Amino acid sequence: MPEPVAEGVYALSFLRTFHNIVTDQTLKFEDKVHSLLTFGLQVFELDIAIISKIQQHNYRVEYVACFNNELAAGAEFPLGNTYCVHTLKAGQALAFHHAGESEIATHPCYQGFQLESYIGAPIQVDGNSIGTVNFSATKISQPFTQQHIDYIELFAQWLGAEIARRKTIEQLEQNNQTLGKLEQAANIGTWQLDLTNNALEWSQQTKIIHEVAQSYQPELATALTFYNEGTSRQTIQQAVEDAINSGEGWNLELEITTAKNKLIWIATQGSAEFENGKCVRLFGTVQDITDAVELKNMLARQKEAAELMLNERSKLFAKISHELRTPLNGIVGMLNAAMTEQNPQELKQQLTVALRSSDILLSIINEVLDYSKISHGELKLEPSHFLLKDVFNDLTNLFTSVCTNKSIQLNSHLQIADDVAVYFDSTRLSQIVSNLLSNAIKFTEQGAVTLSVVACKSDKSAEYVDLNIAVSDTGIGMTAETITALFKPFNQGASNITQKYGGTGLGLSIVKELIEMMQGQVSVSSEFGHGSTFNIRLQLPVGSVQAQTHITDTADNEIDLSSLAVLVVDDNEINRIVMTSCLSQFNINADIAIDGKDAVEKCRAEKYDLIFMDCIMPIMDGWQATQVLRADKLVTEKAIIAALTANTSESDQLKCEQAGMNLFITKPVQNTAIKNALASAAQAARNSADQSAHYQ
Repeated sequence: MPEPVAEGVYALSFLRTFHNIVTDQTLKFEDKVHSLLTFGLQVFELDIAIISKIQQHNYRVEYVACFNNELAAGAEFPLGNTYCVHTLKAGQALAFHHAGESEIATHPCYQGFQLESYIGAPIQVDGNSIGTVNFSATKISQPFTQQHIDYIELFAQWLGAEIARRKTIEQLEQNNQTLGKLEQAANIGTWQLDLTNNALEWSQQTKIIHEVAQSYQPELATALTFYNEGTSRQTIQQAVEDAINSGEGWNLELEITTAKNKLIWIATQGSAEFENGKCVRLFGTVQDITDAVELKNMLARQKEAAELMLNERSKLFAKISHELRTPLNGIVGMLNAAMTEQNPQELKQQLTVALRSSDILLSIINEVLDYSKISHGELKLEPSHFLLKDVFNDLTNLFTSVCTNKSIQLNSHLQIADDVAVYFDSTRLSQIVSNLLSNAIKFTEQGAVTLSVVACKSDKSAEYVDLNIAVSDTGIGMTAETITALFKPFNQGASNITQKYGGTGLGLSIVKELIEMMQGQVSVSSEFGHGSTFNIRLQLPVGSVQAQTHITDTADNEIDLSSLAVLVVDDNEINRIVMTSCLSQFNINADIAIDGKDAVEKCRAEKYDLIFMDCIMPIMDGWQATQVLRADKLVTEKAIIAALTANTSESDQLKCEQAGMNLFITKPVQNTAIKNALASAAQAARNSADQSAHYQ
């Protein structure tokens, strides 16, 4: 219990003590608050002093002073359970000296804490009550006078003003920090030129931008030398003269070279100040906008690239549309002619042209699909073990007849050991060389096309094979301009070349992308009118190839394919007709199923040696059907299930293998693929029969 001040404490004494507390520069705000609360306990002769913070219906003790430490800062109560709810409602100071005999005797605060004496006032900031300052005790005090009310309101007013001031200072400090960060982030400096004495001043940030020391003293003549000679310096000199003569300001983007020889872009703004019609001062800002200029230039380049890509896509659609129509015209025209042709020899020739046109059409489609995959980053290499020489022997055999038909010679020089095996994507390697050979033959009217291949163990690592490929021709050759744009899509050189020889112009672009995926190199040398030579260098991982059993034509003839039980599963009627027609050439009368569910029912009734299974079908697809056939043992272990699909990715092949399919055949289906599938099924059936005979 504090010792009361002597009765009749004079207002002057109170104000002097109050003033000494609130003006003491050595005290922090928290110390001043504690001193005021302690002083108030003496003035009001009470036990507890509180500064509260009110948020909605919550009462929080922010500061407290009491002699028995029965209450601590941070305590919270429902606002309705405190006397302060009446103070806030009244909006002014309120006091009770004997609460038990007043209208608040039923208040929860009196019921719970038996507080008899209370005096408090609301603390207002910006016209809003944010809390209260109040003093209380469980004892009955002397009645509070108007002087006491004035004292408590003075406490509240100072607290409100001080809290508002601190809030303003904090906001200003925060704003200053934010402004400083923004200026630093924006890299903006200021400058001013006093024309009465030609004194030039740079701010700290301006000096940083120019990369000079903070002690550097700029002058007008030397300041202008930072601007690059030529347009930038002439522009700023003219802007300064115009501002001095006419008061016209400037807002320019110019290049400067800093004191450390760094080339940057700045945005400089300037204004003029006049007195009595004479310019006395220039002032403005300077900002480093190098990043913004570079971004703008990058966006301009991207826009140009996007427009170029859009133009290339337009070329693609026009080119592909034209190229597709040519083989389609051959297919449709020859088939229409064959419908009424009576001469067997003419009919065969017409069908041959239709087949050749279909091969051209398929080649165009494959090129477009490959280019699309490359453009979207979806093309992946699919390596396997194979004998390297086999690939080039096959290509030589394939293109020899093509050259013969065109009356030119194909020379093949293969320096590859018979046992050199590699682990690589044989399909893509063959595609690259095939594309180069096709181009060489296309653009060669007379003379020869030469394929030279050298393969040897790498000098750097025994785990790799160095492969050097050269495809040369005696054809029309190329100009330097054509070579520069050679590997760009849709480009075939001069328009007359494109019109004469046709093609999509995607082939060499695909070749370049594939070689880059293989981390190889491709180069070309050519002389207009005297042929071209393409050189490729690749490094292939060493592989291993075990002895394989090849089914030869003789072996095929020894196997009676007509005895095979074959099922064709496809939801498309035309596809079923095509497959059954192709199988009939091998004396096979195949059964058909219209979807996976139908195939399962067919296999419940009969055992098949070979099933051609379409993958994408309604009701039950080919993968699901295969899983059911294998799981329920509706086919024998030796039965061959061949996937038929237009999807050729590695993931599609893996999905078919996981479902239980043995072979993977892509659409459109070639007779060779059908023949190989039949031979595999016949071989499996014969092995199964031999095994059964062995156990009998």
